Amino acid sequence: MGNHQFFNDFSRNFITQVKRVLDIDAYVTYNIDNMHQTSNYYTEGVVKSSLNEYVNQKILFDPVGFQHFYDDLKTPVALLNHHCCSLEYQDFLDRWQVTDTAELFFRKRNGQAIFGMSLVREGQHATFSEKEKNILESFYYLSEQYFHHHMDAVDKDLLIQKYQLTKKEVRVVEELFNGLENQIIAERLSCSLATIKTHIQHIYQKTNVKNRQELFCRLLR
Repeated sequence: MGNHQFFNDFSRNFITQVKRVLDIDAYVTYNIDNMHQTSNYYTEGVVKSSLNEYVNQKILFDPVGFQHFYDDLKTPVALLNHHCCSLEYQDFLDRWQVTDTAELFFRKRNGQAIFGMSLVREGQHATFSEKEKNILESFYYLSEQYFHHHMDAVDKDLLIQKYQLTKKEVRVVEELFNGLENQIIAERLSCSLATIKTHIQHIYQKTNVKNRQELFCRLLR
């Protein structure tokens, strides 16, 4: 499973669990890179034009935007109603009938923020309470270990920068971590079994290991 699919599945499952106990009208997810840029926005229940306006014009006015919490390792959940909004941003919220947002910031084990989730309440719904924030934090911490495990297993930056693996070799490592046999990996990557074996040999050489078990121990932090 690649990171994109993992993020989609992770956020969908997370939201499903949250909705069982809290009212959520809409949500937005996005990736965060190490240059403090966001990408790969995914939405449910959000008007596309409102998201475009936010990303292109209003993101810097958002008091709970990820940029304010990128280095804040102690705040997994931030509520909009705990912060003051500028007149311009408040106008944006009023026009799109946004009552409140709860921002969640998911990180690698080393603390780097890589994935954000914005839970939205609209219209007549009340703002998120302190009790509801505590509930969201509980969901966050319950899912944190699973998130770390996956992200540690497919840390592409580590594979490319530290071990100089090629993009194809990174794909092979991801499939190895998924427990697939060489023949299945070859079929999934549309190449021959011999090619996969060559890729694996190169991976072992670059990471200085002799087998899969050693590879997993080397790459899992």
